[in-house]
Amino acid sequence: MSNVQQYLDLYREHRELLEQKSSAPLNAPRAAAAEYLADHPLPGKRNERYKYTDADAAFAPNFGLNLHRALALRNPYASCHCSVPDMSTLVLYVVNDVVFPFRDADRLPEGVTVTTLNRAAEECPELVERYYHRAAAAEPANAHKHIDRVERDAVTQLNTLLVQDGVFVHIEAGVQLEHTLQIVFLSSSRHVLMSNRRLLIVAEEDAKADFLLCEHADAGHGFLTTQVTEVYAADRACLNFYSLEETQPDNARFSNIYVEQQAESRVSLNGIALVTGLSRTMINARLLGVGADCQTTGAVIADGRQQVDNSILVDHVAEACTSDMLFKYVLDGESEAAFSGKVLVRPGAQRTLSHQNSANLCVSPDARVHSQPMLEIYADDVRCNHGSTIGKLDETALLYLRQRGIPEKEARLLLQHAFINDVLQRVQIDALRERLSYLVEMRFRGELRHCKNCRHH
Repeated sequence: MSNVQQYLDLYREHRELLEQKSSAPLNAPRAAAAEYLADHPLPGKRNERYKYTDADAAFAPNFGLNLHRALALRNPYASCHCSVPDMSTLVLYVVNDVVFPFRDADRLPEGVTVTTLNRAAEECPELVERYYHRAAAAEPANAHKHIDRVERDAVTQLNTLLVQDGVFVHIEAGVQLEHTLQIVFLSSSRHVLMSNRRLLIVAEEDAKADFLLCEHADAGHGFLTTQVTEVYAADRACLNFYSLEETQPDNARFSNIYVEQQAESRVSLNGIALVTGLSRTMINARLLGVGADCQTTGAVIADGRQQVDNSILVDHVAEACTSDMLFKYVLDGESEAAFSGKVLVRPGAQRTLSHQNSANLCVSPDARVHSQPMLEIYADDVRCNHGSTIGKLDETALLYLRQRGIPEKEARLLLQHAFINDVLQRVQIDALRERLSYLVEMRFRGELRHCKNCRHH
């Protein structure tokens, strides 16, 4: 029996409480999600997209849920601190799956809304009803008889079944958010806990914004997190997302990101995993308007028995769109990582330009990496390429550095950092790029336990 049954039973037993603590747009798709999960188990390794991550096994333990919306912390703004030196951000805290009041609301420019999904459902219901769970539930448009339709994701459906609130961001046409919006996710509990988070981000025409998403977790308890993010970028909107994961070896995180882009919009998704247990990120991006551009970038540093999996699908529906994937992994110990990147070019999506690059270093003989770049093309006027490499440190370069008096340990650190640097250079914010470079160095040195600029007590 699939492990999803325990969650279906919990939903049926506590449905009234779930709906009472939520809002109408979030409640509307629950029944359909339950119906889907009754017939579709959580994916195991037989599922092609979950080939390297057994989600069904990850959800097997009996995690607790915060159905009554109790506060693990009274005021995370006072007890926690997560910042980037020389970088001014607007900070919002989400502890487990409870969104705290946005203390920097008065610093927002006119035309920008940052609030909870439940509050947005009261203040601007038409927006939430229009966008919530649309991309996450929809199958690709313009289906072709020779193209397999993407199945709905069971983890997303489970999140939809159990989520009670989330973060809502709306940027009106022509508005630019000058300061980066930083959302700090913190898992904190005295018991093993499952959190279900939701983010809904809507950027109208010519809107611009940068986002920094930080993921932290207390030590000593197992946490399971599902997070579903929906991003809608209208014509010429420009959105940059930077995510930093620094949790714990007993932490499990499933993050599913759905992106819909219109004409000449630009969305970049940049993720760095420094410390984690099990981390899986799935990105489904649909380029629906002519000239849309989607950049997906990732860096992973793993050791011990950590497991990281990135599964990316960029669906070129419109013509003259561009996409670029760059993922680099450095693996030590008995860690395991996977990259699966697929570019789908639909009929009519002429003048597509796409590039994929997956490069991996296995520092330890016991580390494992699986790399699977893919192209599926149904148009003839395209320029698409992909590449994948898996190897060890360049012994010639290592010898060169050692001959110049650099100790072997330091030389290895320099080469590993240089390997990751291609990803860091994609970060467009100078202060953030410098901070990430420092954290990467500390991680390679084995000196990173918690971000030194982050405190929790």
